[in-house]
Amino acid sequence: DLLLLLIFQNTLAQSETTTVYFIRHAEKADSSPNPELSEEGIKRSVRWTKLFEKTQIDVFYTTLTRRAQMTCSTIATSKQKDMIFYDYAKFSIQEIIAKHSGKTILVVGHSNTIPQQINTFLGEEVYRQIDENEFGNLYTITINGDKIEHKLTNHN
Repeated sequence: DLLLLLIFQNTLAQSETTTVYFIRHAEKADSSPNPELSEEGIKRSVRWTKLFEKTQIDVFYTTLTRRAQMTCSTIATSKQKDMIFYDYAKFSIQEIIAKHSGKTILVVGHSNTIPQQINTFLGEEVYRQIDENEFGNLYTITINGDKIEHKLTNHN
């Protein structure tokens, strides 16, 4: 009976869809080491919040930088959710998918980390580094069982 239960639970887990959204922090105020968002960056955070308005997001990840936290908190606050802080050097898409299977996750990162993390996860060089003046990229990874889909859309 226990074996049947485990097989059933495993089948259920495989049929769950896990979605991970990645966005870069919005425009920063200046080029200091840890800047806040500029006025334009705050406006973009609000636009992201409106874009995700009808999307259930269960988990929010952000780096420890002010610009990423401010971008993420605008969206997380609208969903009444807390943020999880991560170190991009130790970040693993596989780990967050395993930890939050069947959930929808938003990760706020950086121009030089997001494409690299996704490429590492996919095992191939699909996405190029984000240009310094590019802030509207939305990367989506959808996992359902063994099937992995990914796409990049732009929301400027």
